[in-house]
This record gives sequence, structure tokens and C-alpha cells, in this order.
Amino acid sequence: MEKTRDDNGEEEEEENKPKNVRELRRRELGLSCMLNTEVGAVLAVIRRPSDTNSQFLAAQEDNFDSSLLHSLKSLRALIFNPQQEWRTIDPSIYLAPFLDVVQSDDVPATATGVALSAIFMILKLEIFDEKTPGARDAVNSIVTGITTCRLERTDPISEDAILMKILHVLTEIMKKRASILLTDHAVCTIVNTCFQVVQQSAIRGDLLQRGARHTMQELIQTIFSRFPEINKDRDKSLNDFQDGDINNEMESGYGVRSAVDIFSFLCSLLNVVEVVDMDGSQVQTADEDVQLFALVLINSAIQLSGDEIGSSQSF
Repeated sequence: MEKTRDDNGEEEEEENKPKNVRELRRRELGLSCMLNTEVGAVLAVIRRPSDTNSQFLAAQEDNFDSSLLHSLKSLRALIFNPQQEWRTIDPSIYLAPFLDVVQSDDVPATATGVALSAIFMILKLEIFDEKTPGARDAVNSIVTGITTCRLERTDPISEDAILMKILHVLTEIMKKRASILLTDHAVCTIVNTCFQVVQQSAIRGDLLQRGARHTMQELIQTIFSRFPEINKDRDKSLNDFQDGDINNEMESGYGVRSAVDIFSFLCSLLNVVEVVDMDGSQVQTADEDVQLFALVLINSAIQLSGDEIGSSQSF
């Protein structure tokens, strides 16, 4: 009876708490459960025997980098004992183990795919934003980790699926508030990586090609729709620089420089040629498919930038 009374007392205490406090606790618990699920999924794939018919189901962990497994297990130990709200925790703490998997040479392609899905989920749920301590290093490390992904050679369908996940993660980064912390180099790297997939997809599946082109359009729209805001931030940065705040430009994230570089890159695609064999000789002809795609992207960039692209001295 005493125990029942205590349980009722805890329930009453929970009900008496403000609604926003209860919702916050539920959200924090939900995020912990999500991270625990993602860590468990990666570990399960890594531990899965390479030979499913083998009678020896000894842990596959001996075949992989022990530090990789240790970082995943350490994260799992911390998940349900956070010292503060997830939004105030350095994102690198829970991103690094998944990025290590993505960049590892020793894990199967399936583990790479699961780790990419985990990073996508972290971004989608916005566990952190631009105000979270360590967010700047975290978002830029995601770009570095994803664009240098080590992919195990496997069947074309599995490879295409992982490439699509890479595109999804890169798009999700640019959509989030924390994207304003990305450097110019990181933004250019995202666009360049996406275009590389567009090129590779020409000799691969039609689904990957359509997905890559759609992602490229989304990235251009996201970047250049922010151009008017970027231009205003640039003017403010120049004023701050004149006032003596020399560090402001370095800390303001990506800006006009990346927009100019990307626009120049799109214009350069209009000069792309392809080599065709004609009567035993090689002839260079315009690659109309690439040129038409480039024109679509350039048109989107100009439309979304508004009058700012014409008034900017950088173009």
C-alpha cells in the first residue's frame, strides 16, 4: 500500500508540473530513445556475421576498429544520462561516432548506410541549432565526413541507395537553421559533391540520376534564396569591420563568396563538351544535356536572388 501511495504521489507531482516542462521532458526522452535506436542499429549491422550460414556466430567486432565500437558504446552509455538538455550539448559528442563509421574502411556498406540514416535523423529532428555550443564545428564536420565517405564495393543497387542517402543528408544540412554556420568552402563542397553524383548517375540507374538532379536543384534554390539576406549580412560585416570587429566576417558563416563561386561553376557548365567517335575520328560536341540542366539551375539562381544579384558588385 505504501508503494502504491508513493506511485500515486509521483503521478500527482508529474501532473502538477507546468505543461511546457512535461513536454520538454517527453521530447528529451524521445531524443534519447531515437539516438539509442540508431546506435543499436549500427552496432547490430557491424556485429552481423559476414556468413549468415556459419555455425560460428562469434562477434564480428574483432574484425573492426576497436575505437569505432568503443565510441558507439560510450555514446549509448551517455544517452539516458545527459547532464543537460540535448539542445545545449555539443553536437559532436553524438555525431562523431556515426561520422567515424561513415569514414571507416573496415565496415560493410550496410553499416555506412545505417550511419548515414542516423545523421539524417539527427538533422531532421533538429536536436541542435545555430545557438547550440559547438554547432559551428559540428555542421562543418558533417560536411567533411559525408563528402569523404568511404564506401565498400558492393552491388550497384546498394551503392545507389547509399549515394541517395548522402544526397539526402547534404540537402537536410542546407535546410536547417544551423546551415548559416557553414563556411563558404563547405557549401561549395556540398554542391560539388552533388554534381559529381549527377555525373556518375549518367551511367548508373535512372532513379539515382533523377534523385541527384532534384537534389542539385534543391541546393541551388536553398542557397540563392538566401542571397538577399547574405548581401545584407555582408554589408553589416563590412560596417563592423570598419568599426574594428575584424573577427566578425570569419564567424558569420557562408556568404557572397560561395554564391559567386557556385554561380561561376554553373556558367562553366555551358561550355561542357563530350567526345564522340565519328568515322574513326574523335569529335568534340556540346553536351546539350548538361547545358540544358545548367540553364535550369542558372535560371533558378537568378530568379531566387532577386534584384540583389544584379546590384551585387561581386557578380
